Amino acid sequence: MNNPTSKLNREIKAWISYDLGNSAFATTVIAAFFPIFYNQYWASNIDSILSAQYLSWTLVISNLTLLFTAPLIGAITDISKSTKKLFVSMVIISIICVALLYTLQAGSWLYALIFFGIANYFFSASNVLYDKILVQIASPDLFSKVSGYGYAWGYFGGGFLFLINAIMSLYPEMFGLASQADAIKWSFITVSIWWSIFLIPLAITYKERTTSTVETNLLTTSFKNIFRTLKSISQYRNAFIFLIAFFLFIDGVHTVMALASTFALNLGLDSSSVIIALLLVQFIAFPSTLMWAFIGEKYNDKLVIYISIFIYIGIIIYTLFLSNATEFYILAALVGFVQGGIQASSRGLFAKLIPYEKAGEFFGIFNTFGKAGAFIGPALVGAFLAIFNNVRISLLPILVLFILGLIVLYFVETDENF
Repeated sequence: MNNPTSKLNREIKAWISYDLGNSAFATTVIAAFFPIFYNQYWASNIDSILSAQYLSWTLVISNLTLLFTAPLIGAITDISKSTKKLFVSMVIISIICVALLYTLQAGSWLYALIFFGIANYFFSASNVLYDKILVQIASPDLFSKVSGYGYAWGYFGGGFLFLINAIMSLYPEMFGLASQADAIKWSFITVSIWWSIFLIPLAITYKERTTSTVETNLLTTSFKNIFRTLKSISQYRNAFIFLIAFFLFIDGVHTVMALASTFALNLGLDSSSVIIALLLVQFIAFPSTLMWAFIGEKYNDKLVIYISIFIYIGIIIYTLFLSNATEFYILAALVGFVQGGIQASSRGLFAKLIPYEKAGEFFGIFNTFGKAGAFIGPALVGAFLAIFNNVRISLLPILVLFILGLIVLYFVETDENF
């Protein structure tokens, strides 16, 4: 068995570089072009409210499937020599589904949702194993740095390709394309190619650590391991307390990410301002996440999370006073400043709290908790809108998630001091 290394070797650098590729899917496809193109092109022949419902249900089905399968994926690879094989297979399926979006014509909303739902599921599921690989290739003293580097370069890579895709959509003739629709369809191809390129180094350099075991019923054994881990909560007390805190504050982070653009559009900002803001988030997040990785390594990941939550609380309060594009750009800059740091430090801290031999299983649970609360923030916002019918204060209830997460995080004990 190969042991984790305390140096940034080829394997670790390949792990970091992979984030440049898969972040393009999160940025260009999930955050930007798929929702816009789905509404204006593929679903242009059906009622807009109905099309929005279909998209919402696609995300619900995809995320619920991940919710129930993520721990199982991690557990199976913990007891079988399949981490690399399963990881690469999942990524390839997602890449193919993104490329297939290029082939769809106007009105093909059902096929668009099918391809998007499959791509979204396998993207998220592969990240369970991607996080697990970090524990296998790096020593604990490098978790914070490597995790931070991954998120940082991911923001840079996703932002760089998104910039090119945005220019393509605004000036299609510069690229020899006939229309904006053609440019957006080609952007899905560029994501698939970009993602594939950055998958190759990790697929080549990563060497499987898990010792293969002969199991007559792998599925049954995996379920038993999951239940055994859940029962041993007292043994991994800090890891599970952290999961509760993570469940709360990361939902606040995801809600801000998911609803900020809708919030801005409802305040009267145009779509071009939203695209500029998304680019700001990406490119500010790159150096900021590197900075937070340095602080997490030198001082404490818990400190980084504390600071980030306080800044997010300030961001929510700031939304009460937004009135123009410039102020929204400031909001985007603040989100970019802390978004990567809180994600990277959460992954880095959790990696230090779990047993090495159960990394896949624990990161399956980690990703499950990250997805499990994904409905709470939007539900709070929706309830607030229904009661007060005021967009300007719609993000205010998210404060509850950040404050509760902050309180629970206080009870997580670590070996590091600050």
